[in-house]
Amino acid sequence: MTTIIRHLILTCMALWSGSVVTGQTLAPRAYVITPVHGNAITLSWSYFDGGLNFNGTVPLAGATGVYHVSVLSYYHSFSLFGRSANITGFFPYGVGTFQGSIVGSPMQIYRSGLLDLGLRFAVNLKGGRAMEAP
Repeated sequence: MTTIIRHLILTCMALWSGSVVTGQTLAPRAYVITPVHGNAITLSWSYFDGGLNFNGTVPLAGATGVYHVSVLSYYHSFSLFGRSANITGFFPYGVGTFQGSIVGSPMQIYRSGLLDLGLRFAVNLKGGRAMEAP
C-alpha cells in the first residue's frame, strides 16, 4: 500500500512541476563535486552570421544578421544539507547588425544591450558529500 501512495505522490509532483518549471540548461560541470566556497568567473564569446527566417509572418525579404554575444558568468559552490551544491549567474550582452528589405525598401538596424539573464541552481542528491578543500 505504501508503494502505491509513494508512486501517486511522485506522479503528482512530476505533473505539478511540469507547469512550474519551464526548462533547463545542460551545462558541463553543473553536478561535479567542487570544494565548498569555490568561486569561478568565466567569460565566453559567440559569433553568429546568417539568414533570418520569419516564415512569411512579416513582409520582410532577404533578412540577414551578424551578431556577437559575450557572456559573463559567476559560479559559487556551497554545502546544502551536507551535499555539494552550486549556483551560477549568467549575464549575456549582445551586439548585432541586421538588414533586409521591407516592401522593396532596403533597411539596416544596429542593436546592442543586455540579453536575458540566467540563474542555475544545482544540488548533488546522490554521490559524494560536500567537502572543504584541504
